[in-house]
Amino acid sequence: MRQTHILRFGEWMTRYAVMPLLLALGWVGALALFGSSDVLWWALSSAGRLALLAGSALALWVAPGMALIRLLWRDHNLSVIEYIGVAWGVGAALPPLLLLAMDVVNLPWNRTATVAYVVLAAMIWMFTIWRQAPGAGDERRNVLLRLSGSVTAVMVGLVALALIVRLSTTRNLLVGTNVDNYHHTLIVQLLVEHQGLFRSWEPYAPLVTFTYHYGFHASAAFLHWLTGIPATQAVLDIGQMMNAATLLAVFALAVRLTGSSVAGMWAALIVGFYNTLPAFLTFWGRNPFVTSHVVLAAVLIVWMAAIETERRDWRLIALAAIVSAGLALCHYQTTIMAAPTILVYLLVIRLHSPPGAILATMGRVVAIGAGAGLLILPWMLNVSSGHLDRNVAHVTRPAAAAGQILAAAVPAVAPLYLKGPVIVAAIGGMLVAGRRRLWRALLPAGWTLALLATAMPHVIGLPGTGVVQGEIAAMTLYLMAAPLAGITLAAVCAALERVASRLTFVPIAALIIASAWGVGWQRDLVPDYMRMVMPADVQAMAWVREHTPPDARFVVNSHPIYGGDMIVGVDAGWWIPFFTGRRTNVPPMAYGSELAADPQYAAEIHALARDLRRRPLTDGQGVLVDLTLPETIERLRTAGYTYVYSGAQPIAGPGGIPAPDRIDTARLRTSPHFRLVYNHDGVEIFELVTQ
Repeated sequence: MRQTHILRFGEWMTRYAVMPLLLALGWVGALALFGSSDVLWWALSSAGRLALLAGSALALWVAPGMALIRLLWRDHNLSVIEYIGVAWGVGAALPPLLLLAMDVVNLPWNRTATVAYVVLAAMIWMFTIWRQAPGAGDERRNVLLRLSGSVTAVMVGLVALALIVRLSTTRNLLVGTNVDNYHHTLIVQLLVEHQGLFRSWEPYAPLVTFTYHYGFHASAAFLHWLTGIPATQAVLDIGQMMNAATLLAVFALAVRLTGSSVAGMWAALIVGFYNTLPAFLTFWGRNPFVTSHVVLAAVLIVWMAAIETERRDWRLIALAAIVSAGLALCHYQTTIMAAPTILVYLLVIRLHSPPGAILATMGRVVAIGAGAGLLILPWMLNVSSGHLDRNVAHVTRPAAAAGQILAAAVPAVAPLYLKGPVIVAAIGGMLVAGRRRLWRALLPAGWTLALLATAMPHVIGLPGTGVVQGEIAAMTLYLMAAPLAGITLAAVCAALERVASRLTFVPIAALIIASAWGVGWQRDLVPDYMRMVMPADVQAMAWVREHTPPDARFVVNSHPIYGGDMIVGVDAGWWIPFFTGRRTNVPPMAYGSELAADPQYAAEIHALARDLRRRPLTDGQGVLVDLTLPETIERLRTAGYTYVYSGAQPIAGPGGIPAPDRIDTARLRTSPHFRLVYNHDGVEIFELVTQ
């Protein structure tokens, strides 16, 4: 694709930093115009914290990724921003692999190991630059030349602004949103406490296996070890940092596919500030998923390099195997979707190749797959100890598969998954790429079909519907649509350039305005009703630690989900084990995939939930739970529950649980069997009076 020059300015503008200054002033003005100046003030007041997190990202992911790329992909022609985007994905794949390796040799991973890892990565990166460059001065000059381009300046601004707005979105949260972040936080905390992988979930839950994909959690634990940030905050920060990193990932992928840095820039803008996803994943708490997207982009780029190199390069094959293995540990369903995506690429690139080239490609594919398989073999053996096989069989049974078929149809792709203009621009990009016979730029269209086929294999006569959820495939579509849409916008820039060179600043102005507008809608991305833990709950947790015995057991608010297959907490009571060490009647969601010390544990949890709500778990309608009934009181006493906790705020609203079950605390207040022992700012704690 022909590279447009519309975003290239005179050397004096970049030499004297005029271009970055103009961009900064433009963004400040646009943010003020759109009423988002509070985000800037927050960034200024949080400059130290932002610098710490940005430095941590460079240390934990970018530097290790760059070091590995320098060692194993020496002849890459990545520009600086592409380099950072791929390096971030490669670096994000390494922490879970390192924890797995240490688990195999039975060695701990802690703060000392993390600091040593960061220092070693930086040393390797610097050493390879010094050794491979013709001269240190030449290398420095090359880097400066690459940094002088205005696209690079724009991308630095976009990524910085995305990081600021993503972090500001969660600035008032005490823990992550929705129901997923409870077990995410527990996993991070357990990784820290066990100094690596673990089996037992004690003291938080009576589970005895750990088979959950943990790439995101490994990065959060590394952030804790490097900076001391607690697990609750690390989960929030890593999720938002990875979300901002999708701009770099999409830019690198778009440039690799289209050959146009301008197309990559527009793709990054769409992902960061216009399309609802991936920003909205914060609302759902799907942090492992967005982390896997950053790694997936690196996987695709490295696979392309390994397959297309003229001679078989074992270093590149090793790099592709490492990143692929890391992806498998980051998210199982993303890994499943990556397989047909790579298959489409292989079919296209070797469609008219001679048999020798096809055999050579197959050899490289087998080598990469075998290498990745060996790296994760210990984990796959461990996964077999849990309920993953049972769960796969469960979601692919005819009744569940029927629901998945309906969900996979994605009847309303726009505007949640892809906004209408993005779809239109992506179609335009397909037409432009087709007219110019750019087969590589058309790959995202084939990948989109592959994703949909993975979620709906019944359409092409294959089994397995339900293994990849329809919504999971839909949540990945932005990765495919953004590069195609970027082609259309890059073509518009080229057309403006042909019309008049004085229109040079029009695309820049449009980009600044669009990104500032995007900051506005992302500020309130997480509504108050999605906050499960409030400041009043934190005070109540302190009271629980001081005034209840260590073996106290709490009944908390809960609600059935997934058609009654699981129950989850709906307010801060669910977090009592994490904050106080006391037990509740609602385990973390991981109980659905992990083994418990008692084989009947899940059945007993569900039986108690049915008895308390006095309705089947398949009935998702909200219930006002009456705990004062004689049979219910006897049931609680028999099960050993001594307290009832009702949190300050349930997650009740659109996108969460619209009408969750709630304990009727008014009845508890009038019952002689319950005594109100704590009542402050909406938090109520009752003690079940001893007979």
